[in-house]
Amino acid sequence: MVTKMTKEKRPPLYKRLDEASKIMSRLMASMPAATFEMETFSRLAGIVTTKDVPTAAMECKHRPRLLINPAFVEKNCKRDEHLFLLVMHELWHVMLAHTSLYPRVTQAQNIAFDAIINAGLMRKFSRPEYMGFFDAINPPDQFPHLLLRPPVGWPDKPQYPTDMGPTGTNRILRQLYPPKGARRPTMPFYDEILDLIKKDQKERGVPMLVPVLLGDHESDSRDAYSSAYLKDAMGRIVKKWTMDVSDFSPPGQANNMNPWQLHPNSATQEVRRAFSRLLRRALGKELGDYRRKERLPIPGITGMGVLPNPRDRLNPARKLLGMPGTLWSQRGEVKARVPERRVKAHVYLDVSGSMSNVLPYLLNLLAPYVAQGKAKIYQFSTLVDELSLEGLKKGLVNSTRGTQIFCVTQHMLEHKDNLKQVIILTDGYTGRPRFDHVRQLQERNMKIHVVLPGESPYDRDLASIATSVTVLPRLR
Repeated sequence: MVTKMTKEKRPPLYKRLDEASKIMSRLMASMPAATFEMETFSRLAGIVTTKDVPTAAMECKHRPRLLINPAFVEKNCKRDEHLFLLVMHELWHVMLAHTSLYPRVTQAQNIAFDAIINAGLMRKFSRPEYMGFFDAINPPDQFPHLLLRPPVGWPDKPQYPTDMGPTGTNRILRQLYPPKGARRPTMPFYDEILDLIKKDQKERGVPMLVPVLLGDHESDSRDAYSSAYLKDAMGRIVKKWTMDVSDFSPPGQANNMNPWQLHPNSATQEVRRAFSRLLRRALGKELGDYRRKERLPIPGITGMGVLPNPRDRLNPARKLLGMPGTLWSQRGEVKARVPERRVKAHVYLDVSGSMSNVLPYLLNLLAPYVAQGKAKIYQFSTLVDELSLEGLKKGLVNSTRGTQIFCVTQHMLEHKDNLKQVIILTDGYTGRPRFDHVRQLQERNMKIHVVLPGESPYDRDLASIATSVTVLPRLR
């Protein structure tokens, strides 16, 4: 997806600039105004045409640049909308952090990435002017090529092949490209597509036929993606993305909580130990248990006196026994051994769209502490809501897909009497808190412990309110 420029002979500079200007003009003409795509594209420093990449690629040396092969554009992007899909395909690779999911990306993994992205783009841009781009690149009667394009007749009258690919191909295609009117269709997981490709190779016993993949899948892109500028720009863009690649719900839901089904997965033992150490350090060694009983003042009987006490239940008995009725039991405070109230960790869990890769592991990580009464979980995106144990176990969260730390700091201040120390579990791209909230949290001496997954240790946004910052080991 990202490439390094080679020293092959290139066209003159003026010609390349002219080609880039034409491509830019076509993109601006086809791009929906005031959309997430427009904001994303405007963050790029520019477009460069080159034959060093087969289709398109992202490059980041000092500033991000989009590299485009003009020959591919001339052949396959007859419509401006097709050029738009090519560019968005490459940008989605970056925003979904595909290069960080595996140590070394294989051909099968690249196919799974492209299948998810192509289907997501077609679901969002399913009008007639966008049709035909992915269809022309890969045929509908070969496997795995058919995973990278809509079925014939989609979306109105899709014809799902029943005799192509291994068992399960039809189901995966229906998940990628659901029939018109399907209720809340969800994307398949990368691993499901990988298993399908492995099954095909095992059944056929011959090397896999390689489909046409968009982007640069040849070079190692890790160096380019380590750019702090690119991480910062793309991280902030993703936080404003109101759609998640796992289900591609309709856009425009940023102010409403919507159900989001995940499949909890187990984090490594190293991660579990690190998180347990964090809780002990932040909230006390006896986390979640009753501490040593202490002597505290409670209402009780302190002795006898002449002051009448209507609550003295022994006085009638003394009268019946002929004892003097002039002395009454006197109420007061006595010290007794009583247990302290249970110590409970309050955790704010980021459930925005950019957390989709790590949330399944975090849900599984938190569930035991909630089951034991040691933690209370609040889920947040642009709104805050309590997350129950049942929700953790089933992987069912509510999210608007965006993120604002404002809702978290506001919630903490509204519940300041019950919250003294809290944990914010996020990838770090939350936006910066309001100045007045920072001041109020500091005045109340609120202890805020920020926990970041190893996959996204971004700590700039929350530095102003963080008492401590902990980066967990990689969850997978």
